[in-house]
Amino acid sequence: MLMQEDNETLTRVGRGTPMGEMMRRYWVPALFAWELPEPDCPPVEVRLLGEDLVAFRQTDGRVGVVDQRCPHRSASLFWGRVEENGLRCVYHGWKYDTDGYCVDMPSEPDATNFKHKVRLTSYPTVEAGGVVWAYMGPPEKQPPPPLFEWTRAPETHRGMTKVLQETNWLQALEGGIDTVHSNFLHYGKPASGGLSDEIGQTRQRALGFSKAALVEVEPTDYGYTYAGLRALPDGGYFVRGYHWVMPWYQLRGYSLDTPKPTVHGHMWVPVDDGHTMVYNYIYTYGSEALSEDQRLLVGTGNQFGVDIDVENGFRSIRNRSNRYMIDRLVQKTRTFTGIEGTNTQDRAVQESMGGIVDRSYERLGTTDRAIIMSRRMLLQAVKDTQAGGDPPGVTDSYYKLRAVEQLIGEGENWLEAMRPRLFQEPEAITAI
Repeated sequence: MLMQEDNETLTRVGRGTPMGEMMRRYWVPALFAWELPEPDCPPVEVRLLGEDLVAFRQTDGRVGVVDQRCPHRSASLFWGRVEENGLRCVYHGWKYDTDGYCVDMPSEPDATNFKHKVRLTSYPTVEAGGVVWAYMGPPEKQPPPPLFEWTRAPETHRGMTKVLQETNWLQALEGGIDTVHSNFLHYGKPASGGLSDEIGQTRQRALGFSKAALVEVEPTDYGYTYAGLRALPDGGYFVRGYHWVMPWYQLRGYSLDTPKPTVHGHMWVPVDDGHTMVYNYIYTYGSEALSEDQRLLVGTGNQFGVDIDVENGFRSIRNRSNRYMIDRLVQKTRTFTGIEGTNTQDRAVQESMGGIVDRSYERLGTTDRAIIMSRRMLLQAVKDTQAGGDPPGVTDSYYKLRAVEQLIGEGENWLEAMRPRLFQEPEAITAI
């Protein structure tokens, strides 16, 4: 159960809200780099944390993320022309660079030209891992660039998509960090990710044998690392190790000792209070490249063109309007839900809760430890930020993280057993 006041704090993300101000202290995934494929290409509309913005790639290749409204008469700069290192409004020709400065005001006579006094809101950007990131917080608090291990992997070794979810960001996050629902919601779905049959069978044996996993959470300076421990019928535990990097990043283990070990994860980025852009990724830190199916995220519910309509705002093809194309016969005979695609199943149940969940209604158990801990840490981070401090996860300590799966014996401590693989030294990942 969560008090309504705390629920409001956690779910409202607009400028001036406690959570919104805290979130603006991080690099925010804004769009894919390929959405701005070349210099002077058409601009792209972006909505982040309740703000309507425009992204454009100017002539020198730099990407700008700026307020959508022209400061002159509030016309949308989405209709603008990108030319000669700037974005020109089509209404009266005023032109802006990536820093938001007005560099040309052709509609005003020279005697009264005041372009040097006009600047629209703009945000610093960085490109990493095929993503354009924007920093929307105080300039003096700008953190190091978001160099997760997957951002350093070559394109042959990673895949990424995104999909619009019609819920508040918090229920998307909480659905993602809930490890126990896999035993039920995703039951019957064959193991994916290109792993060997032996590994897939080990995971399935654990999921089938241990319905009520043990969930353990260890706080860190970036958020926490956590694990779902599932007993095996012949002794020991199958452990899936995760990291939650505040506020919206997850690294999920999906490998044992294979020639092509993979890590999966999500970034649950608030569009506004009622919508979330969910970035989905996979990468391998092995020498062998991912297969084409892996890079395309086939079978996850996150494949472009099959599960996601790219031309329609990255909306899910299976959605509430068509009841996620549920097949009740398949539900009776093959899968727990009858809905195709692992993450489509997630969207179905999370969107069924409504735009923003009333958490005063819920009753949580011991397997909800990761969810309980994330709420506490987010609320504390808000308080720390309001008091002038820094929230967790704004340093580069997450650069060394890697999520893994592992078998451990009876009485063995999962964190100590997995620590060398969960926390890689920075030198170990720079060669990717």
